[in-house]
Amino acid sequence: METNNLKDSIFYNLSKAVENSEPEVEKRIKELLKSSQNESEMRYLEGLLLLLGENPGELEDPPDIEHDPEEYWEEY
Repeated sequence: METNNLKDSIFYNLSKAVENSEPEVEKRIKELLKSSQNESEMRYLEGLLLLLGENPGELEDPPDIEHDPEEYWEEY
Protein backbone atom coordinates (compact mmCIF):
# COMPACT_ATOMS: atom_id res chain seq x y z
CA MET A 1 0.00 0.00 0.00
CA GLU A 2 2.87 2.33 0.78
CA THR A 3 4.27 1.91 -2.75
CA ASN A 4 0.91 2.97 -4.23
CA ASN A 5 0.96 6.16 -2.14
CA LEU A 6 4.53 6.82 -3.27
CA LYS A 7 3.59 6.33 -6.93
CA ASP A 8 0.51 8.52 -6.52
CA SER A 9 2.69 11.21 -4.99
CA ILE A 10 5.23 10.94 -7.81
CA PHE A 11 2.52 11.18 -10.50
CA TYR A 12 0.84 14.08 -8.71
CA ASN A 13 4.15 15.96 -8.49
CA LEU A 14 4.89 15.26 -12.15
CA SER A 15 1.45 16.52 -13.16
CA LYS A 16 1.98 19.71 -11.19
CA ALA A 17 5.42 20.13 -12.74
CA VAL A 18 3.89 19.79 -16.23
CA GLU A 19 1.22 22.37 -15.34
CA ASN A 20 3.91 24.76 -14.12
CA SER A 21 6.18 24.05 -17.12
CA GLU A 22 9.13 23.16 -14.91
CA PRO A 23 12.33 22.82 -16.97
CA GLU A 24 13.50 19.31 -15.98
CA VAL A 25 10.10 17.58 -15.91
CA GLU A 26 10.44 16.10 -19.40
CA LYS A 27 13.68 14.36 -18.43
CA ARG A 28 12.14 12.94 -15.22
CA ILE A 29 9.10 11.64 -17.12
CA LYS A 30 11.25 9.93 -19.75
CA GLU A 31 13.39 8.28 -17.05
CA LEU A 32 10.29 6.91 -15.31
CA LEU A 33 8.85 5.80 -18.64
CA LYS A 34 11.98 3.78 -19.42
CA SER A 35 11.90 2.01 -16.06
CA SER A 36 8.14 1.35 -15.86
CA GLN A 37 6.72 -2.10 -16.59
CA ASN A 38 3.10 -1.10 -15.98
CA GLU A 39 1.28 -0.23 -19.22
CA SER A 40 -1.20 2.01 -17.43
CA GLU A 41 1.61 4.04 -15.87
CA MET A 42 3.39 4.22 -19.20
CA ARG A 43 0.28 5.60 -20.91
CA TYR A 44 -0.13 8.20 -18.17
CA LEU A 45 3.50 9.28 -18.52
CA GLU A 46 3.15 9.44 -22.31
CA GLY A 47 0.06 11.60 -21.81
CA LEU A 48 2.15 14.00 -19.75
CA LEU A 49 4.72 14.09 -22.55
CA LEU A 50 1.94 14.87 -25.03
CA LEU A 51 0.90 17.79 -22.86
CA LEU A 52 4.47 19.04 -23.12
CA GLY A 53 4.31 18.72 -26.91
CA GLU A 54 6.64 15.74 -27.07
CA ASN A 55 6.50 12.56 -29.15
CA PRO A 56 3.95 10.11 -27.70
CA GLY A 57 6.38 7.20 -27.84
CA GLU A 58 5.91 3.49 -28.39
CA LEU A 59 2.42 2.92 -26.99
CA GLU A 60 0.57 5.24 -29.32
CA ASP A 61 0.08 4.12 -32.92
CA PRO A 62 0.89 6.76 -35.50
CA PRO A 63 -2.07 7.90 -37.58
CA ASP A 64 -2.68 5.95 -40.76
CA ILE A 65 -1.96 8.33 -43.61
CA GLU A 66 -3.10 6.03 -46.40
CA HIS A 67 -6.68 6.32 -47.60
CA ASP A 68 -7.32 2.65 -48.22
CA PRO A 69 -11.01 1.90 -47.49
CA GLU A 70 -10.30 -1.83 -47.23
CA GLU A 71 -7.66 -1.26 -44.59
CA TYR A 72 -9.99 1.10 -42.75
CA TRP A 73 -12.61 -1.61 -42.34
CA GLU A 74 -10.01 -4.12 -41.23
CA GLU A 75 -8.79 -1.77 -38.49
CA TYR A 76 -12.16 -0.56 -37.29
